[in-house]
Amino acid sequence: MHKFKLDCHKCSDAQKSERGCETDSPIPGMWKLNDWEFTRCPRTLVERKSVDYLSAYFFFIKGYLPNPDGWLDQPAKFVEAVILIEREIARMKESEE
Repeated sequence: MHKFKLDCHKCSDAQKSERGCETDSPIPGMWKLNDWEFTRCPRTLVERKSVDYLSAYFFFIKGYLPNPDGWLDQPAKFVEAVILIEREIARMKESEE
């Protein structure tokens, strides 16, 4: 969650409460990202599997694949994740222009 600079270890108890770390934030509209609005800290909404795919994507753009050989030897979920991440990056770049 680089955009928001969220680090759970640095949040005080008061920040955790207002940011919606453990329960919904009491502040209406606390979190907005494009067309989405959240009542909980976005960091708590991201599943571990998504973080793993983003980490794998980092290595993918450096030229490394999870399994040896080519694309046909990669798990279908990895291929789907890479395609989804690429589409989102392209969409974000378009909206920034």
